[in-house]
Amino acid sequence: MSEEQTIVNVYGANWCSDCRRTKKYLGEQRIHYGWFDIEKPDVEGEKALQFVYDTNEAIFGTKKRKIPAVEVIKDGERKLFVEPSNFELADFLGLAKRAKKSFYHTVIIGAGPAGLTAAIYLARDGYDVLVIEQSTVGGQAFITNRLDNFPGFPEGITGANFAENVKKQAERFGVEILSPQKVLNVGTCHPNASFDECQYKVVKTESQEFTCSAVLVATGSNYRQLVVPGSDALLGVSIHYCATCDGFFYKNRKIFVIGGGNSAFEESLFLKGKFADHVTILVRGNEPRASPVLQEKVRDRSGIEVWANSKVVELLGEDSLEAVRVKHTETGEVKDYHPDGIFVFVGLSPNTKFLKGVNLDSQGFITTSQQQSSVQGIFAAGDCRFGSVKQAVAAAGEGAAAAIAIREYLSNS
Repeated sequence: MSEEQTIVNVYGANWCSDCRRTKKYLGEQRIHYGWFDIEKPDVEGEKALQFVYDTNEAIFGTKKRKIPAVEVIKDGERKLFVEPSNFELADFLGLAKRAKKSFYHTVIIGAGPAGLTAAIYLARDGYDVLVIEQSTVGGQAFITNRLDNFPGFPEGITGANFAENVKKQAERFGVEILSPQKVLNVGTCHPNASFDECQYKVVKTESQEFTCSAVLVATGSNYRQLVVPGSDALLGVSIHYCATCDGFFYKNRKIFVIGGGNSAFEESLFLKGKFADHVTILVRGNEPRASPVLQEKVRDRSGIEVWANSKVVELLGEDSLEAVRVKHTETGEVKDYHPDGIFVFVGLSPNTKFLKGVNLDSQGFITTSQQQSSVQGIFAAGDCRFGSVKQAVAAAGEGAAAAIAIREYLSNS
Protein backbone atom coordinates (compact mmCIF):
# COMPACT_ATOMS: atom_id res chain seq x y z
CA MET A 1 0.00 0.00 0.00
CA SER A 2 1.36 3.44 -0.88
CA GLU A 3 0.23 6.89 0.03
CA GLU A 4 -0.40 7.62 -3.69
CA GLN A 5 -2.94 4.81 -3.80
CA THR A 6 -4.73 5.73 -0.57
CA ILE A 7 -6.59 8.91 0.38
CA VAL A 8 -8.12 9.23 3.85
CA ASN A 9 -10.30 12.16 4.92
CA VAL A 10 -11.71 12.55 8.43
CA TYR A 11 -14.66 14.86 9.12
CA GLY A 12 -15.48 15.77 12.71
CA ALA A 13 -14.86 18.16 15.59
CA ASN A 14 -11.91 18.76 17.90
CA TRP A 15 -13.96 17.98 21.03
CA CYS A 16 -15.08 14.59 19.68
CA SER A 17 -13.26 11.74 21.43
CA ASP A 18 -14.01 9.28 18.62
CA CYS A 19 -12.52 11.75 16.14
CA ARG A 20 -9.36 12.03 18.26
CA ARG A 21 -9.18 8.23 18.50
CA THR A 22 -9.47 7.85 14.73
CA LYS A 23 -6.83 10.49 14.04
CA LYS A 24 -4.54 8.98 16.66
CA TYR A 25 -4.83 5.53 15.14
CA LEU A 26 -4.15 6.80 11.62
CA GLY A 27 -1.17 8.76 12.91
CA GLU A 28 0.24 5.72 14.71
CA GLN A 29 0.00 3.77 11.45
CA ARG A 30 1.75 6.63 9.60
CA ILE A 31 -1.21 7.14 7.29
CA HIS A 32 -1.59 10.66 5.96
CA TYR A 33 -5.14 11.98 6.31
CA GLY A 34 -7.06 15.16 5.68
CA TRP A 35 -8.86 16.72 8.64
CA PHE A 36 -12.05 18.71 8.08
CA ASP A 37 -13.52 20.53 11.09
CA ILE A 38 -17.31 20.84 11.03
CA GLU A 39 -17.10 23.71 13.54
CA LYS A 40 -15.05 26.06 11.36
CA PRO A 41 -17.09 29.25 10.87
CA ASP A 42 -16.53 29.40 7.11
CA VAL A 43 -17.47 27.70 3.86
CA GLU A 44 -15.06 24.83 4.54
CA GLY A 45 -16.79 24.11 7.86
CA GLU A 46 -20.21 24.21 6.20
CA LYS A 47 -19.04 21.76 3.53
CA ALA A 48 -17.59 19.47 6.20
CA LEU A 49 -20.87 19.43 8.13
CA GLN A 50 -22.79 18.75 4.94
CA PHE A 51 -20.45 15.83 4.20
CA VAL A 52 -21.27 14.41 7.64
CA TYR A 53 -25.01 14.66 6.93
CA ASP A 54 -24.62 13.12 3.46
CA THR A 55 -22.43 10.26 4.69
CA ASN A 56 -24.82 9.42 7.51
CA GLU A 57 -27.70 9.46 5.04
CA ALA A 58 -25.81 7.17 2.65
CA ILE A 59 -25.13 4.65 5.43
CA PHE A 60 -28.22 4.91 7.64
CA GLY A 61 -30.82 6.29 5.24
CA THR A 62 -31.37 9.44 7.32
CA LYS A 63 -29.35 12.59 7.90
CA LYS A 64 -27.88 11.68 11.25
CA ARG A 65 -25.06 13.70 12.80
CA LYS A 66 -22.72 10.93 13.94
CA ILE A 67 -19.03 11.74 13.74
CA PRO A 68 -16.36 11.09 12.69
CA ALA A 69 -17.35 10.50 9.10
CA VAL A 70 -14.42 8.99 7.24
CA GLU A 71 -13.79 8.71 3.51
CA VAL A 72 -11.17 6.22 2.30
CA ILE A 73 -10.14 5.84 -1.35
CA LYS A 74 -7.84 2.86 -1.83
CA ASP A 75 -6.81 1.41 -5.18
CA GLY A 76 -9.69 3.25 -6.82
CA GLU A 77 -12.30 1.92 -4.37
CA ARG A 78 -14.17 4.51 -2.27
CA LYS A 79 -15.49 3.50 1.15
CA LEU A 80 -17.45 5.64 3.63
CA PHE A 81 -17.50 5.06 7.39
CA VAL A 82 -19.34 6.63 10.30
CA GLU A 83 -17.83 6.19 13.76
CA PRO A 84 -15.57 3.40 12.45
CA SER A 85 -13.71 1.21 14.91
CA ASN A 86 -9.97 0.99 14.54
CA PHE A 87 -10.45 -2.59 13.36
CA GLU A 88 -12.84 -1.53 10.57
CA LEU A 89 -10.26 0.96 9.28
CA ALA A 90 -7.40 -1.52 9.67
CA ASP A 91 -9.36 -4.19 7.83
CA PHE A 92 -10.14 -1.97 4.82
CA LEU A 93 -6.64 -0.46 4.73
CA GLY A 94 -4.98 -3.86 4.88
CA LEU A 95 -3.12 -3.18 8.13
CA ALA A 96 -2.68 -6.73 9.41
CA LYS A 97 -1.62 -6.91 13.04
CA ARG A 98 0.00 -10.10 14.28
CA ALA A 99 1.45 -10.98 17.67
CA LYS A 100 5.05 -12.12 17.98
CA LYS A 101 4.36 -15.45 19.69
CA SER A 102 1.77 -18.18 19.82
CA PHE A 103 2.15 -18.97 23.54
CA TYR A 104 1.92 -16.55 26.47
CA HIS A 105 1.76 -17.10 30.21
CA THR A 106 -1.28 -14.82 30.30
CA VAL A 107 -3.55 -13.39 27.63
CA ILE A 108 -5.50 -10.34 28.77
CA ILE A 109 -8.62 -9.43 26.79
CA GLY A 110 -9.25 -5.71 27.07
CA ALA A 111 -6.85 -2.78 27.33
CA GLY A 112 -8.67 -0.55 29.79
CA PRO A 113 -7.39 0.39 33.25
CA ALA A 114 -8.06 -3.13 34.60
CA GLY A 115 -6.35 -5.00 31.78
CA LEU A 116 -3.32 -2.73 31.51
CA THR A 117 -2.76 -2.60 35.27
CA ALA A 118 -2.80 -6.40 35.44
CA ALA A 119 -0.41 -6.52 32.49
CA ILE A 120 2.04 -4.18 34.22
CA TYR A 121 2.03 -6.28 37.39
CA LEU A 122 2.50 -9.59 35.57
CA ALA A 123 5.11 -8.40 33.07
CA ARG A 124 7.11 -6.76 35.84
CA ASP A 125 7.24 -10.20 37.51
CA GLY A 126 8.72 -11.70 34.35
CA TYR A 127 5.68 -13.30 32.73
CA ASP A 128 4.99 -13.12 28.99
CA VAL A 129 1.82 -11.09 28.62
CA LEU A 130 -0.31 -10.37 25.56
CA VAL A 131 -3.08 -7.77 25.74
CA ILE A 132 -5.75 -7.93 23.02
CA GLU A 133 -7.96 -4.88 22.48
CA GLN A 134 -10.87 -4.74 20.05
CA SER A 135 -11.11 -0.97 19.86
CA THR A 136 -9.11 1.71 21.65
CA VAL A 137 -6.29 1.16 24.12
CA GLY A 138 -7.51 2.79 27.32
CA GLY A 139 -11.11 1.57 27.08
CA GLN A 140 -13.84 3.79 28.49
CA ALA A 141 -11.18 5.88 30.21
CA PHE A 142 -9.94 7.03 26.79
CA ILE A 143 -13.29 8.54 25.80
CA THR A 144 -13.85 10.13 29.24
CA ASN A 145 -13.53 13.88 28.89
CA ARG A 146 -11.53 14.26 32.11
CA LEU A 147 -10.56 12.18 35.14
CA ASP A 148 -10.65 14.37 38.23
CA ASN A 149 -10.86 11.69 40.92
CA PHE A 150 -7.99 9.37 39.96
CA PRO A 151 -5.26 9.57 42.65
CA GLY A 152 -1.97 11.11 41.59
CA PHE A 153 -3.31 13.82 39.29
CA PRO A 154 -4.09 16.86 41.45
CA GLU A 155 -5.14 18.96 38.47
CA GLY A 156 -6.99 16.08 36.79
CA ILE A 157 -6.01 14.48 33.50
CA THR A 158 -7.75 13.95 30.18
CA GLY A 159 -8.88 10.43 29.44
CA ALA A 160 -6.71 10.29 26.32
CA ASN A 161 -3.55 11.33 28.20
CA PHE A 162 -4.28 8.90 31.02
CA ALA A 163 -4.71 6.02 28.56
CA GLU A 164 -1.48 6.89 26.76
CA ASN A 165 0.47 7.03 30.04
CA VAL A 166 -0.74 3.59 31.15
CA LYS A 167 -0.01 2.12 27.71
CA LYS A 168 3.56 3.44 27.77
CA GLN A 169 4.07 2.09 31.26
CA ALA A 170 2.89 -1.38 30.19
CA GLU A 171 5.12 -1.37 27.12
CA ARG A 172 8.10 -0.37 29.25
CA PHE A 173 7.80 -3.71 31.04
CA GLY A 174 7.56 -5.64 27.78
CA VAL A 175 3.78 -6.06 27.51
CA GLU A 176 2.72 -6.82 23.95
CA ILE A 177 -0.47 -5.06 22.88
CA LEU A 178 -2.44 -6.36 19.90
CA SER A 179 -4.94 -3.78 18.66
CA PRO A 180 -7.34 -3.63 16.98
CA GLN A 181 -8.26 -7.30 17.23
CA LYS A 182 -11.52 -8.93 18.21
CA VAL A 183 -11.53 -12.07 20.35
CA LEU A 184 -13.96 -14.60 18.93
CA ASN A 185 -13.83 -17.13 21.75
CA VAL A 186 -11.86 -18.65 24.60
CA GLY A 187 -11.66 -22.42 24.41
CA THR A 188 -9.76 -25.51 25.47
CA CYS A 189 -6.43 -26.73 24.15
CA HIS A 190 -7.96 -30.02 22.93
CA PRO A 191 -11.08 -30.23 20.74
CA ASN A 192 -14.20 -31.44 22.53
CA ALA A 193 -12.44 -31.39 25.91
CA SER A 194 -13.77 -29.52 28.94
CA PHE A 195 -11.92 -26.75 30.73
CA ASP A 196 -11.38 -29.14 33.65
CA GLU A 197 -9.57 -31.57 31.35
CA CYS A 198 -7.22 -29.00 29.79
CA GLN A 199 -4.35 -27.21 31.49
CA TYR A 200 -4.10 -24.59 28.75
CA LYS A 201 -6.59 -22.19 27.22
CA VAL A 202 -6.82 -21.14 23.56
CA VAL A 203 -7.79 -17.56 22.70
CA LYS A 204 -8.95 -17.15 19.11
CA THR A 205 -9.04 -13.81 17.26
CA GLU A 206 -9.89 -12.98 13.66
CA SER A 207 -6.33 -13.63 12.53
CA GLN A 208 -4.55 -15.81 15.12
CA GLU A 209 -4.87 -18.32 17.92
CA PHE A 210 -2.93 -18.12 21.16
CA THR A 211 -2.29 -20.77 23.76
CA CYS A 212 -1.86 -19.60 27.32
CA SER A 213 -1.90 -20.76 30.92
CA ALA A 214 -4.26 -18.06 32.16
CA VAL A 215 -6.78 -15.64 30.71
CA LEU A 216 -7.93 -12.35 32.20
CA VAL A 217 -11.19 -10.98 30.82
CA ALA A 218 -11.23 -7.20 31.24
CA THR A 219 -13.49 -6.26 28.38
CA GLY A 220 -15.51 -3.59 30.18
CA SER A 221 -19.07 -2.59 29.38
CA ASN A 222 -21.08 -0.43 27.01
CA TYR A 223 -24.05 1.82 27.73
CA ARG A 224 -27.44 0.14 27.50
CA GLN A 225 -29.73 1.49 24.84
CA LEU A 226 -33.14 3.05 25.26
CA VAL A 227 -35.68 0.64 23.80
CA VAL A 228 -39.12 2.22 23.36
CA PRO A 229 -41.40 2.66 20.36
CA GLY A 230 -39.78 5.14 17.96
CA SER A 231 -36.24 4.82 19.34
CA ASP A 232 -34.74 2.90 16.40
CA ALA A 233 -35.56 5.58 13.85
CA LEU A 234 -34.05 8.36 15.95
CA LEU A 235 -30.81 6.68 17.05
CA GLY A 236 -27.97 8.99 16.12
CA VAL A 237 -30.42 11.67 15.02
CA SER A 238 -31.85 12.77 18.36
CA ILE A 239 -30.82 9.93 20.71
CA HIS A 240 -27.22 9.90 21.93
CA TYR A 241 -25.02 7.93 24.32
CA CYS A 242 -21.94 10.13 24.47
CA ALA A 243 -22.15 13.71 25.74
CA THR A 244 -18.58 14.51 24.67
CA CYS A 245 -19.23 13.16 21.17
CA ASP A 246 -22.60 14.75 20.41
CA GLY A 247 -23.08 17.61 22.85
CA PHE A 248 -21.89 20.17 20.29
CA PHE A 249 -25.09 19.72 18.28
CA TYR A 250 -27.13 21.08 21.21
CA LYS A 251 -25.55 24.45 21.84
CA ASN A 252 -28.11 26.71 23.52
CA ARG A 253 -30.82 24.06 23.23
CA LYS A 254 -32.98 22.05 25.60
CA ILE A 255 -32.25 18.38 26.17
CA PHE A 256 -33.44 15.43 28.23
CA VAL A 257 -30.98 13.16 30.03
CA ILE A 258 -32.39 9.75 30.92
CA GLY A 259 -30.94 7.97 33.92
CA GLY A 260 -30.48 8.40 37.65
CA GLY A 261 -26.93 7.21 38.29
CA ASN A 262 -23.54 8.88 38.44
CA SER A 263 -23.06 8.85 34.67
CA ALA A 264 -26.35 10.63 34.02
CA PHE A 265 -25.58 13.35 36.58
CA GLU A 266 -21.95 13.79 35.54
CA GLU A 267 -22.87 14.08 31.86
CA SER A 268 -25.73 16.46 32.66
CA LEU A 269 -23.29 18.80 34.40
CA PHE A 270 -20.94 18.56 31.42
CA LEU A 271 -23.70 19.20 28.88
CA LYS A 272 -25.07 22.20 30.77
CA GLY A 273 -21.61 23.64 31.33
CA LYS A 274 -20.46 23.29 27.72
CA PHE A 275 -23.46 23.30 25.43
CA ALA A 276 -27.11 23.10 26.48
CA ASP A 277 -29.33 25.93 27.61
CA HIS A 278 -31.41 23.63 29.80
CA VAL A 279 -31.12 20.00 30.93
CA THR A 280 -33.91 17.88 32.39
CA ILE A 281 -32.89 14.61 34.06
CA LEU A 282 -35.56 11.90 33.97
CA VAL A 283 -35.30 9.35 36.79
CA ARG A 284 -37.54 6.28 36.75
CA GLY A 285 -37.52 5.70 40.51
CA ASN A 286 -38.48 7.78 43.52
CA GLU A 287 -35.00 9.23 43.81
CA PRO A 288 -31.70 9.21 41.91
CA ARG A 289 -28.95 6.66 42.54
CA ALA A 290 -26.20 9.20 41.90
CA SER A 291 -23.80 10.02 44.72
CA PRO A 292 -24.87 12.75 47.18
CA VAL A 293 -22.00 14.95 45.96
CA LEU A 294 -23.20 14.81 42.37
CA GLN A 295 -26.81 15.38 43.39
CA GLU A 296 -25.78 18.46 45.31
CA LYS A 297 -23.82 19.79 42.32
CA VAL A 298 -26.86 19.32 40.11
CA ARG A 299 -29.13 21.08 42.63
CA ASP A 300 -26.72 24.02 42.77
CA ARG A 301 -26.43 24.36 38.97
CA SER A 302 -29.04 26.62 37.40
CA GLY A 303 -30.56 25.28 34.22
CA ILE A 304 -30.74 21.65 35.38
CA GLU A 305 -33.82 20.07 36.90
CA VAL A 306 -34.57 16.51 38.01
CA TRP A 307 -37.88 14.73 37.46
CA ALA A 308 -38.34 11.63 39.60
CA ASN A 309 -40.89 8.90 38.80
CA SER A 310 -40.66 9.76 35.10
CA LYS A 311 -40.45 7.08 32.44
CA VAL A 312 -40.06 7.57 28.69
CA VAL A 313 -42.66 5.38 26.99
CA GLU A 314 -42.48 6.53 23.36
CA LEU A 315 -40.61 8.82 20.97
CA LEU A 316 -42.48 10.61 18.22
CA GLY A 317 -40.95 11.58 14.89
CA GLU A 318 -39.10 9.82 12.09
CA ASP A 319 -36.47 12.11 10.58
CA SER A 320 -36.29 14.29 13.69
CA LEU A 321 -37.56 14.24 17.26
CA GLU A 322 -41.02 15.73 17.47
CA ALA A 323 -41.96 14.77 21.04
CA VAL A 324 -41.00 12.61 23.99
CA ARG A 325 -43.94 10.85 25.62
CA VAL A 326 -43.34 10.55 29.36
CA LYS A 327 -45.36 8.70 31.97
CA HIS A 328 -45.19 10.23 35.44
CA THR A 329 -45.64 7.01 37.39
CA GLU A 330 -46.54 8.62 40.71
CA THR A 331 -49.67 10.20 39.24
CA GLY A 332 -50.18 8.03 36.16
CA GLU A 333 -50.24 11.12 33.94
CA VAL A 334 -48.81 10.77 30.40
CA LYS A 335 -47.56 13.94 28.70
CA ASP A 336 -45.67 14.91 25.56
CA TYR A 337 -42.60 17.14 25.83
CA HIS A 338 -40.47 18.77 23.16
CA PRO A 339 -36.74 18.74 23.91
CA ASP A 340 -34.27 19.11 21.05
CA GLY A 341 -32.46 15.88 21.88
CA ILE A 342 -32.03 13.00 24.32
CA PHE A 343 -28.92 11.62 26.02
CA VAL A 344 -29.26 8.17 27.57
CA PHE A 345 -27.29 6.82 30.55
CA VAL A 346 -29.31 3.91 31.92
CA GLY A 347 -26.65 1.45 32.96
CA LEU A 348 -24.11 -0.80 31.33
CA SER A 349 -24.08 -4.09 29.42
CA PRO A 350 -20.90 -6.19 29.78
CA ASN A 351 -18.87 -7.19 26.73
CA THR A 352 -18.96 -10.91 27.46
CA LYS A 353 -20.99 -12.44 24.62
CA PHE A 354 -17.93 -14.27 23.25
CA LEU A 355 -17.51 -16.29 26.48
CA LYS A 356 -18.80 -19.86 26.60
CA GLY A 357 -18.64 -22.18 29.60
CA VAL A 358 -18.07 -19.37 32.11
CA ASN A 359 -20.78 -18.55 34.65
CA LEU A 360 -22.47 -15.20 34.06
CA ASP A 361 -25.24 -13.48 35.96
CA SER A 362 -28.62 -12.68 34.40
CA GLN A 363 -27.24 -9.52 32.79
CA GLY A 364 -24.07 -11.12 31.43
CA PHE A 365 -21.57 -10.01 34.08
CA ILE A 366 -18.92 -12.56 35.03
CA THR A 367 -19.34 -14.00 38.51
CA THR A 368 -16.07 -14.43 40.38
CA SER A 369 -14.47 -15.55 43.59
CA GLN A 370 -11.32 -13.56 44.34
CA GLN A 371 -11.18 -12.46 40.69
CA GLN A 372 -11.38 -16.03 39.33
CA SER A 373 -14.39 -17.08 37.29
CA SER A 374 -16.14 -20.43 37.51
CA VAL A 375 -13.39 -21.84 35.27
CA GLN A 376 -9.93 -22.47 36.72
CA GLY A 377 -7.43 -20.20 35.00
CA ILE A 378 -9.96 -17.68 33.63
CA PHE A 379 -10.12 -14.49 35.67
CA ALA A 380 -12.12 -11.27 35.40
CA ALA A 381 -11.57 -7.66 36.40
CA GLY A 382 -13.19 -4.30 35.84
CA ASP A 383 -16.60 -3.37 34.51
CA CYS A 384 -17.39 -6.79 33.00
CA ARG A 385 -17.23 -8.43 36.43
CA PHE A 386 -20.31 -8.80 38.62
CA GLY A 387 -20.02 -6.49 41.62
CA SER A 388 -17.62 -3.98 40.06
CA VAL A 389 -18.28 -0.33 40.86
CA LYS A 390 -17.69 1.02 37.32
CA GLN A 391 -14.94 3.48 38.21
CA ALA A 392 -11.50 3.74 36.57
CA VAL A 393 -9.58 3.67 39.85
CA ALA A 394 -11.55 0.63 41.03
CA ALA A 395 -10.91 -1.13 37.71
CA ALA A 396 -7.17 -0.52 38.10
CA GLY A 397 -7.33 -1.95 41.63
CA GLU A 398 -9.18 -5.00 40.36
CA GLY A 399 -6.53 -5.43 37.67
CA ALA A 400 -3.82 -5.48 40.32
CA ALA A 401 -5.78 -7.97 42.44
CA ALA A 402 -6.35 -10.18 39.38
CA ALA A 403 -2.64 -10.11 38.55
CA ILE A 404 -1.79 -11.28 42.06
CA ALA A 405 -4.35 -14.08 41.80
CA ILE A 406 -3.01 -15.07 38.36
CA ARG A 407 0.56 -15.05 39.65
CA GLU A 408 -0.43 -17.48 42.40
CA TYR A 409 -2.32 -19.64 39.92
CA LEU A 410 0.64 -19.79 37.55
CA SER A 411 3.06 -20.69 40.32
CA ASN A 412 0.86 -23.65 41.33
CA SER A 413 -0.03 -24.95 37.87
